[in-house]
Amino acid sequence: MRKKLIKWSVVVCMVAALLLFLRWKLPAKQDVSLAETSLAATDDLVASYRDGQNSLMFRSRGISEQEVYHLLQAGEPYLSNLETETYQNGALRLTWNIPSKQEQDDGLKAARKLGAQAVQGQITIAGKLQAIHDALIRGCVYTENGALRTQMAAGAVQDKKAVCAGYARAFQAMCDGAGLDVYYVEDDDMTHAWNAVRLYGTTYFIDCTYDDPVPDGGEKAGQTYFMLTADEMKQTHTWNAELYEDYLDSRYPENFAYIQRMQDLQLADAGLRAGDCDKNASSGEITQLNKLLDTTVADSEEKISRGELYKKGYQALSEEVDGEKRIERLINNYTVPMLVARKMGF
Repeated sequence: MRKKLIKWSVVVCMVAALLLFLRWKLPAKQDVSLAETSLAATDDLVASYRDGQNSLMFRSRGISEQEVYHLLQAGEPYLSNLETETYQNGALRLTWNIPSKQEQDDGLKAARKLGAQAVQGQITIAGKLQAIHDALIRGCVYTENGALRTQMAAGAVQDKKAVCAGYARAFQAMCDGAGLDVYYVEDDDMTHAWNAVRLYGTTYFIDCTYDDPVPDGGEKAGQTYFMLTADEMKQTHTWNAELYEDYLDSRYPENFAYIQRMQDLQLADAGLRAGDCDKNASSGEITQLNKLLDTTVADSEEKISRGELYKKGYQALSEEVDGEKRIERLINNYTVPMLVARKMGF
């Protein structure tokens, strides 16, 4: 009888040890993401963080923790870190942490306010980007001190000194405060950072750090690295261009380019963002656009997305009415800015 008890005790201990081993080696099931790409994993991790959980498990082998970290930085203007745990079964746990979050939030709030102030009086999106670029450079001094605050928006706009990461995060937040969708870009080694924006369907890059003279030039702001195409930027910068282009594709709906053009022509609400593109236009928006264009691009009773509405409106500008293009009539009536229309090829 005693031998049987010993035998069963050994079995129970072995099973318990095995369960403890599996618990240590295998991930929990309640927080597993079904994402299969780094981009989808990034979105799931951000959504999980906003729900109060900063850690998430992934089972797909198609997820790269380095790519996820780059994309987290791209969309969220925080200095942060990503912890990684790998398991023998191929699972991957990613934990996203934002240090000194209240401190960073205070800096981001200040940056957004500064951005809103900087674009006062500007009509076009490019003009707003230029104003923010110049305001940031004039108000910040480049430092080689890599302390945490110099890498935050807080360093650039509150302490007035930053490294490249601080410039790029501040620029992103300032643009957000001005109602513009702009993203953070960094090289693979995370030794330099700058920004990307998509305007009229084309990706442009802006490097405020490189445009800030060293030693500081006071009111002087360089323009060499403002609104460069990918081919132009590749002459001096290296980054995972395909990864970021895919990311921007996911952030800028195709028809948003038409909203941007119509905003510059003052025919669409300047406050519309990329996230508004696929939402249904209100009957008031449709009626207002029809009135401005003196035509009917959509019926106020039908459901149409804002992107599709302003695409139709933009296309209607080239239509002839009594031998005159509709855009010409709008220019003559001072409804749209002439120089902006001419730059667009009208």
